[in-house]
Amino acid sequence: MAEKPDLQWFTPEQNPWGVRLLDVRPVTLTMISTSSDPDCAANALSFGRDDGRSFIGAEPVVKRTVPSSLRYRKPSVLPDGALFKPSVMEHKWALFYLQKQIICVRSWQRKVVAVAETTDAGEFLEVVRIHGVFDEEQEPQEYTARFFDFLIRTHALGLEWPAPLPDEGEDAWRAAMWCFACFGNLATCATPDVLLAGVPEERLHNV
Repeated sequence: MAEKPDLQWFTPEQNPWGVRLLDVRPVTLTMISTSSDPDCAANALSFGRDDGRSFIGAEPVVKRTVPSSLRYRKPSVLPDGALFKPSVMEHKWALFYLQKQIICVRSWQRKVVAVAETTDAGEFLEVVRIHGVFDEEQEPQEYTARFFDFLIRTHALGLEWPAPLPDEGEDAWRAAMWCFACFGNLATCATPDVLLAGVPEERLHNV
């Protein structure tokens, strides 16, 4: 077995987000995703020309709804379409904006995990409710919102942003492996802390 990479924690004073921060790049940017299930591999690479419409009306497995106050900038008109489509096995999510909903799809299973209801507020798209869960059935509501926000910022907007760890992350190796399983190579750092985040300057757009 290869030696585990050295993973470093940074204090709030040592990073621009002001939180405890784990650098997970030695894992997430070096590992390769593989699957013994040919369906998983086929699913992960099946989104090239997918407009997401086959997912309209699909309900998340876990029937739970949490309120949200997340906001994102957008053009005057944001057409229906894909916000992010996976192109390699290390991409674990597909995101679609369709009929005023953002549909979050686990790429390897082509399974809808969460659906966010939105309203058009001119310059902004406001997320008012999130249906479903991302990690565990009993995950805290604020964690559901953090997970969704991470997906939008990193996948749809192309920003670097700390991945939301579901616990204190005391085992750095386990935390980094969890990040790779959940987010592939789009997680570069992670934190167990809640970030005080403003509205991103970047605008949502179709891909």
